Amino acid sequence: MISFLLTLKRLLKGLFHGLKDKRFLALFTLTIATLLSGTIFYSSVENMSYMDALYFSAVTLTTIGHPTLAPETTFGKMFTIIYMFAGIGITFAMIARITLGIVFPEKLSEDSPKEATPVNQLDVK
Repeated sequence: MISFLLTLKRLLKGLFHGLKDKRFLALFTLTIATLLSGTIFYSSVENMSYMDALYFSAVTLTTIGHPTLAPETTFGKMFTIIYMFAGIGITFAMIARITLGIVFPEKLSEDSPKEATPVNQLDVK
């Protein structure tokens, strides 16, 4: 139990550092939108409960999978294929940013794109 609490503390620390990063916020928003769209789809098309649909969306995007939850309709299977290709990259990019916030929190601010400074005309004499 202590190990779980320490890991949870590190995760929350990574999220806290990540929330200061614009790239993380964009990935976080995309991940939430992807989970929400999958939840809505599976609950309406596959007749899953909202909790089962959210769980199935999460285990699909993290590539864990579940042996008993699976889409039953052909449309659901086609959606899942597209959903995996679109969502797995977004999810793992967000996880990588959380990891960066845990291991190297100072890198998040350094990793942000720098604004270009205008180059003035050369002083020609």
